[in-house]
Amino acid sequence: MVSEEQALAIYKSAIHFDGLNIANWSREIFEAWNAGGIDGVSCTCGLWEGLRGSLANVVQWKEWFEEHSDLIVQAHTVRDIRKAKEAGRTAVLLSWQNTAGIEDQLAYLRVFRDLGVRKMQLTYNTQNYSGAGYTELRDSGLTGFGRQVVDEMAKLGIVCDLSHVGPQTSEDVINYAPEGKPPCFSHILPGGMKDHPRNKDDRLIKLIGSKGGFIGLSQFGPHMAKGNDSTIDDYVDALDYVIGLVGEDLVGIGSDSSEGHGRPSEFMAWCNKDKGYARQLTPWGSQKVVKPLGPLADRAKLAVSMAKKGWSEEKMVKVLGENWLRYLEKIFGE
Repeated sequence: MVSEEQALAIYKSAIHFDGLNIANWSREIFEAWNAGGIDGVSCTCGLWEGLRGSLANVVQWKEWFEEHSDLIVQAHTVRDIRKAKEAGRTAVLLSWQNTAGIEDQLAYLRVFRDLGVRKMQLTYNTQNYSGAGYTELRDSGLTGFGRQVVDEMAKLGIVCDLSHVGPQTSEDVINYAPEGKPPCFSHILPGGMKDHPRNKDDRLIKLIGSKGGFIGLSQFGPHMAKGNDSTIDDYVDALDYVIGLVGEDLVGIGSDSSEGHGRPSEFMAWCNKDKGYARQLTPWGSQKVVKPLGPLADRAKLAVSMAKKGWSEEKMVKVLGENWLRYLEKIFGE
């Protein structure tokens, strides 16, 4: 059995990659990553924005990479993430939670790929040109244009994320995606532990696993089995539950940390309205949400909880980050 002291040593030496943060970006967040031993993070830099707004967000990140180069570095490849670990910095993988940024132009995918946006969620909660989000009144499935988007993302080495995507559209993408370039659920919870439209049912989790896709586990309290009473140990139980469905090589962390954003706040209200301004989609712009992994700076506690649950060092290292990196290598092709 791995002791607490050993667990902390394992965490320090292992690579920890978090598959989704949507924090209130600032030097304080970058310092928290450093203090928490978080070596790589998929950072949301696009949600409802169109082309112009999405470009502005990338420009802002480029400025931050220069201004805070002692703490963060942009990741274009898995090799960049490993080098950041060696240098004591956090690698930032720029990511979208919607493909609104390409508007209706497939060619824009290459532009954003070249700028370093290497992970994109196909839809965010509602309908777009490619398919339906999970709150849509009717899940239309993957559209013809959406098939072209999925094909182009695979060709360009962009991860296709299905976390907020509707169940029919998700299933269509999983079955349609080119062989060897499976999609992922970067930040979800299992419907088998709590039935909620935002959670993915066990059948879909098994399906994406059968294609070699990836599952990152969110820590969104209201969607966990014990709701906002959930603890870090309950989060590890959720990891074990999904590992029981697909094995321990396809599961990792996708915390969905929103550290620094209040509830209520203008930003959270924007996130939870259709297109950022129309109908309210969820109550989470203002209602209480507990995230049991706690502050980013305390992330090492996750390894201690894993050890308490009887996890081996090999299993810990895989789920903390190595599984994510192997999956990203498969999609990036490098």
